[in-house]
Amino acid sequence: MKREKILPLIGFALLLICFGVALARVFSRQRAASDPNEIVIRIAHWQLESGIRDAIDTLAREYERQNPGVRIEQNPIPERIYPSWLRTQLVGGTAPDLIEIGKGSDDETLARFFVPLTEHVEQPNPHNAGTSIAALRWRDTFLDGLGGGDCYKANLLEYYGVPLSMFTARMYYNVTEWKRILGDTPPPADFDGFVAICERVQQHAAATGEKIVPIAGSHYGTPWFASTLVGGQTQRLTQRLDETLIMRPHGTEIALQFVAGRWTLDEPDFVDGLLLARQIGRFAQSGFIQSNREDATFYFVQGRALMIVTGSWDAPSFRSLAPFETSAFRFPMPSPDHPRFGAGTYGPASEADTPTSAAFGLTRASRHPERAVDFLRFLTSQQGNSTFSRVSGWLPSVVDVELQPLLKPFEPLSDGYVNGIGLEMGGGTDARRVISANFGTLFDANADVTKFQDILRAQLPDAMRSDLLRSLRQSAINTARQDTPLAAHIILHEQRPDVAEHRRKQSELLETQTMQELRRAWVLHELEAAP
Repeated sequence: MKREKILPLIGFALLLICFGVALARVFSRQRAASDPNEIVIRIAHWQLESGIRDAIDTLAREYERQNPGVRIEQNPIPERIYPSWLRTQLVGGTAPDLIEIGKGSDDETLARFFVPLTEHVEQPNPHNAGTSIAALRWRDTFLDGLGGGDCYKANLLEYYGVPLSMFTARMYYNVTEWKRILGDTPPPADFDGFVAICERVQQHAAATGEKIVPIAGSHYGTPWFASTLVGGQTQRLTQRLDETLIMRPHGTEIALQFVAGRWTLDEPDFVDGLLLARQIGRFAQSGFIQSNREDATFYFVQGRALMIVTGSWDAPSFRSLAPFETSAFRFPMPSPDHPRFGAGTYGPASEADTPTSAAFGLTRASRHPERAVDFLRFLTSQQGNSTFSRVSGWLPSVVDVELQPLLKPFEPLSDGYVNGIGLEMGGGTDARRVISANFGTLFDANADVTKFQDILRAQLPDAMRSDLLRSLRQSAINTARQDTPLAAHIILHEQRPDVAEHRRKQSELLETQTMQELRRAWVLHELEAAP
């Protein structure tokens, strides 16, 4: 038989085989799902980093061993399509039992498609029996008390998420190349030391002809470092703007004071922050501002950059992908006694308020909600979270979990000072879009920071005002949405005064409604008085 006839037949045969295998897998999954003697719990997330699926799989197999008749299925979904996938699954009624929340899951989505976990997190976690935290409420066993991130939703007055980890941003470095180029030089203790190291790397590259730069920059990681540098310079300025005396003014307050002209882009401390941030550009690869996360990662693991800025979530991937040892250090900052950049800073920024992350919620589509919640308890027990941290290489979210040696560089700094106004300047979506769109101007070698300031001066006030008006509209919607449950709890409390839950909910809702109305009145007053 001629080759021209054989090749199509082979292709057709392979297609039939693939179709048959896929069909068999679909039918086997349907039979498993319909097996009355087996409980299937599906858990979905977008964490494709190396080690995360292994950690969840390890805990899933252990849970299955302890609970015969239960099977845990893990569904990793690519991050780029996750919001669309999530919406499709929720609307179609085919959502997994447990879903990572945060991308594509706003308050309305949570209220409609997810089950509040408040009642569960107020009770002790039975999987902590025999540990130092056995008597604590489930929410109190987490490092942030479930007060941050995507766990507690203030507008809904409910807990919707249970977290597996927490994240910090760090400067990673290639240990092998570091020792080869810099010898025994330790990681820099301040910004001047960091600049000196970067210049030594550039001098080495120029002298040897090696294609290596100090930092693998990108529009993904570089803004964090830049914003931290600006925030370090504006610590004293931020405290002067703290009219409500809460040490860290809310973004709304910062934005309002900017619109009102109480602080400007010409503040000396803010300008100093821009000057520091601008220096990053001369140590990164050419055109770095057009690079995305994957481009910068590729540049780093190829050994073409000594350092890279990203979060602790990438540590397992670097250990898996990079053919060299990696480590990390906190962003180096000028000290208060710096002769040029010390006037606006108090000292190192504390990370004590770092929220827990990678939170999972329970969907209303779950056929076995109690079992799904129990698996969440198992994942976030002291022992379970310790296993997760060890296998995944991520920081734990539960208290009294011992850090692995490799995680020590990522441990949040508990001491320090409140950081100041960063590059985001307290703005919302529109303000961040303006800043992001013009971020490259800050690093333009043919211009100085005044060009960046001029652009922001022209575009930022309207963007800030737009964000504030949007927040007012959202607040009004939230207040109207809560009127019905508030009335319901008032009536329920009158009918059942012995039920403490109704009284608690009524009190919380009244307080939240009052605060939202006061905030709206305050924002409107400030906007009307602004020039």
